[in-house]
Amino acid sequence: MRDWLRDGKVYNPEGLEINATLHCNMRCTSCSHLSPLFRKEVVDPTELSRQLSVLSTYYHASFVKILGGEPLLHPDLLGVIRAVRDSGVADTILLCTNGTLLPRAPEALWDAVDALEISVYPSRMIDPEQIAHYQAMAARHGVELTVNYYEHFRVAYSETGTDSPALVQEIYETCKLVKVWLAHTMIDGWFYKCPQSVFLPRQVENADWDGRVDGLEITDSVEFRDRLVEFLNAPTPLRACRNCLGSVGRIHPHAEVRRDAWRQTARTEEVLDREFLELAKKDVTVDDGCVALELLPTSEAGR
Repeated sequence: MRDWLRDGKVYNPEGLEINATLHCNMRCTSCSHLSPLFRKEVVDPTELSRQLSVLSTYYHASFVKILGGEPLLHPDLLGVIRAVRDSGVADTILLCTNGTLLPRAPEALWDAVDALEISVYPSRMIDPEQIAHYQAMAARHGVELTVNYYEHFRVAYSETGTDSPALVQEIYETCKLVKVWLAHTMIDGWFYKCPQSVFLPRQVENADWDGRVDGLEITDSVEFRDRLVEFLNAPTPLRACRNCLGSVGRIHPHAEVRRDAWRQTARTEEVLDREFLELAKKDVTVDDGCVALELLPTSEAGR
């Protein structure tokens, strides 16, 4: 069991995820947030501020990761960032984007964040000169910039799922999101261990469960902090794990497909990378093989 408490609060040494949008301008296969299936949906900065003001009383993260969907589709992204900053829920703010809309972003955006991560895909390559421009902008504004190139994905989920409790437990125990990256997610006043537990019940056809079964409602009480520790240390898989591949889906080349061709209907066992699962059972931090190249953050360039 992890000791989550520090200075009287639950402390996450990794990041809290805030989805500025649920929809995206790309249709990447195996998007772990299932963004290609969502219609336009954005977070309300005022409501986000209210929710974070409560959460920050009992919880603190090293950073907040603002993502999507594609966050640059939000009409008031600066308002979202201000809500996060003013809440004090994290030490730094990281914005994650596919970079395709970054050329039209206001310069104020660079002043508003501490770090920026661009995910580049073969179907939407970014010109090296543009990357160089972003590196210069990051240096000018004191932003740590990381550019990741993704050539492969792992299958993220299965509409059909699995009926094997043993396999569900293995997927949960080897899930980087829960065990390594600690990708806590806050949405609609609820707290979740991972984003998939939010999005799978919303998009799996004929889903027979409410996503809140995997979440914890955020309330303004010391008891919430204690319940959160218990929730985070629970050893049992989430309901979503029956339909989620965690970190061990089969790897395949990146592609974008039409919305009506995006769904994954094969059973979990059919899209599982059994060999990689066995490796992950021995070392949950094993490289998943999805990032083709990672450029050094701006602060480390030239070392």
